[in-house]
Formats: sequence, structure tokens, C-alpha cells
Amino acid sequence: MFAGLFGKRDLLLPVTLLGLAAALGVSAMSLSTGDAGWGTQYTSMFSFDKYAQSFTAITLTSVLLLAGMSSWGFRTLNSSLGDHYALILFSLCGAVCMFSFTNLVMLFIGIEILSIPLYVLAGSRRDDLASNEAALKYFLMGAFATGILLFGMTLVYGSTGTFNTAAIGAAVERGVASPGMLKMGILLLVVGLSFKVSAVPFHFWAPDVYQGSPNTVTAFMATAVKTAGFAAFYRLFSTSFLGVNEFWSVGIAAIAGLTMTLSNFTAIFQTEFKRMMAYSSISHAGYLMMAILVAGQPGSAGAILLYMLTYSIATICAFSAYIVVAEPNGDGSFAAFNGLSKKQPLVALVMALSMLSLAGIPPLAGFFGKYFLFSTVMQQYPWLVVIAVINSAVSVYYYLKVIIAMYFTKEENTYEVLIPSSIRWVMVAGVVIITLLTVLPGNIFGLI
Repeated sequence: MFAGLFGKRDLLLPVTLLGLAAALGVSAMSLSTGDAGWGTQYTSMFSFDKYAQSFTAITLTSVLLLAGMSSWGFRTLNSSLGDHYALILFSLCGAVCMFSFTNLVMLFIGIEILSIPLYVLAGSRRDDLASNEAALKYFLMGAFATGILLFGMTLVYGSTGTFNTAAIGAAVERGVASPGMLKMGILLLVVGLSFKVSAVPFHFWAPDVYQGSPNTVTAFMATAVKTAGFAAFYRLFSTSFLGVNEFWSVGIAAIAGLTMTLSNFTAIFQTEFKRMMAYSSISHAGYLMMAILVAGQPGSAGAILLYMLTYSIATICAFSAYIVVAEPNGDGSFAAFNGLSKKQPLVALVMALSMLSLAGIPPLAGFFGKYFLFSTVMQQYPWLVVIAVINSAVSVYYYLKVIIAMYFTKEENTYEVLIPSSIRWVMVAGVVIITLLTVLPGNIFGLI
């Protein structure tokens, strides 16, 4: 932020990448040694355990790729470039709080640190009506969701007498004096967190916000922000509310089934790539909601970790390919991809691999993400896994639209597609990570 203030534009991206790489190195070393590090100073608020370190590492990996992509995505920015990088990093700090909180107050603070910069980033194209609309909708809906979340925290505190997540779990196991108050608090927490991860029926903001926001910001929302939301959701329910899971599990299962079904069938009718990816992101939220149902069970945390990483890398690769096709030509429809394989084989290949991985086609990384997740849920909710498999098959239809346009549709436009060097490196790095996840998915699954 200060580098931008003093006009050091050339330093902005290197400083951002260096900071992210250093943080990733610390997380990787902590994971390899099992050392929680300086986080032990804040044990009443944070716990930088293996769960937090693992999610921090995969999110830093995603944001590193997004930062590389931003040198092209933010190319038109002048004096506000430093502010954009600062806001992304501030938001990332909020995500780290959401990975590691052990107190409901810190969960709330983490959500606010994550969300407030995003309201600004969504509306950062001040001369674009769609961007202004995205920021306003996101802010208003986010404010209401935060109020609901706080009300839920208040009721949970009123029934248990503590904000500490482990102490809440112990109180719930013993039995509370006001079970009705506790259940209402849990219900409100589910509503608030469902908004943050764009689960049905709290998803209506997502398509418009994704479409109106700058492309790099949309990719950040769809990956790092969604990872933070689900990591916090899982951590809270696996720590605090397992003692009353028979109460909330029915509602979570219904939300999961509705989310994956409505979003997949709505995505079929989309004609623009970003709007299709918005509904795709909502559908993946439905799959990930299933992991909340088996929170605390062996393998469930590893399943959600692997799924989020495979989903995030594939989404970033897809957006990197989309940016070089849509932005210079002002066309975000599927028709913009017609004949792309003949113009830019690398871009077409990266987009095809991303779409197939998101669809869960074997043997790509996305298949293993779904396999481990579905296998974990299968023992307790086989009917929900059947719905998820059917929806995965439905999703193949709209993911293939892009591939058909690139490889099997005659070129009908004269668009010129050039690949900037930064985007090329992001594409190559993304494909390498997808390949590694395809070969060694168990290494990520076994981290937690």
C-alpha cells in the first residue's frame, strides 16, 4: 500500500509475491515439522494447528497464482494499483483468522476482515454500472448475513456462557439449560455461514456479484474466499456442535441437495462464461456442504482440503484462460471461444483441463477430490451421494459447452488472442499442480 502511495509501481507485484511466498514457506515448514510456531501466544483466540496450517498453505498457493494473473488483470489501474494488492492481502488475513479461530469473536472479526475489502474490490471499476451493482448487492446482503450471524453467536453464548469453541462443545455435550435458545443460535449460524459460501437459498447475490466484479476479483472470490468460508464452517461445527448434530444435520443435508441441484440445472441455460462459473461455484458449495454433515469423522477434513485445492486451481486456470479471450475483445460469451484451439492451443488446453477437472472426469485431480469426499459421506448419507453423482453428470453438459466451442465449432469471430507472459506462467504452474494432484492426491488428503 505504501509502495503504491510513493509511486513505486514496479515494486508492487514483486513485494506481493515475495510476501506470499514467504508466508507459504513458513506454513510448509510448520506442516513438515508439526510446529505450531508463534500461534501458541494466542491460544485463547487462535490455534495454528495442522488444520489451520494446511488450509493456509493451499490458500496461499491459490493467491500466489492469482497475484501472478493480476499483473495482466490489473494492467489498466494507475494510482489505485497498490490499494488493490493491499485489499487482497487484508482479505487474506481475514481468511487466515477463519482457518484458525478458537473463539466466536475471532470468527466474526475474521469474516469482517475478509469481507470489507471485497466490497471495495467488487466495485473498484467505478465507471462500470455492473461493478457498482455488484458492490452494492454484496455489501447489503453481506451486512444482513453478518447481523444474522451475530444474532446466532449471541444466542449460543446465552445458552452456553462462553465464546470459546471447545468450551461450547463441552457445554453442548453436557446439556444446556436452554436447548431451544441453542438450537435457534445454531440455525442462525447456519444461515449466516451459508450466505458466505453461497449455498441455496442464500445464493442469489453470487451470479450478479461474480459477473459484475473485475475478473481477477471474481477468481479470488470463487477460490480463496470460498475456501475460508468452508474451512470456518467445518471448524465451528466439528468443534462445537457435534453433540446436537441430529438437529442441524437434516437442514444441512437439505441445503446441500438443493444447492447442487438448482445450481447445476440453472447453469445449463447460461450463455456467458462468468455467469456459468458463478453457478458452477454454487454447485461445488453443495458438494462441500456434505463434508459438514460428517464433520469430525476420520477423513472428512482431508476430503474438504483436497476438494478445495483441486477446485481452486482448476478455477484459477479457467479464469486465466478466460481473461485473455474475453477482456481484450469485450465478449464473455461461449461464442468467444469458437475455434480457440487453432489460434492458441495452450489456452484451449488449459481451459479444457480445467473444465474436465471441475466436472470430475477421471483421472484428473477433480475426480479424486470428489472421490474422497463422496467416499467419506457415503457411509452415513448414501442417498445424498447418489444425488451428488447425478448432479456431477449434469454438470458435464455445461462444462463441455466451452470445450465444444474451442475444438469443434467453426471460428466465427476475428478475435485476436495474445498470451501475456505472466498469464502463461500461471497457466503452466496451474497445469503442473493439477498434474501433481492427479498423481499424488493422497499426499494432500493425508495432511490433516
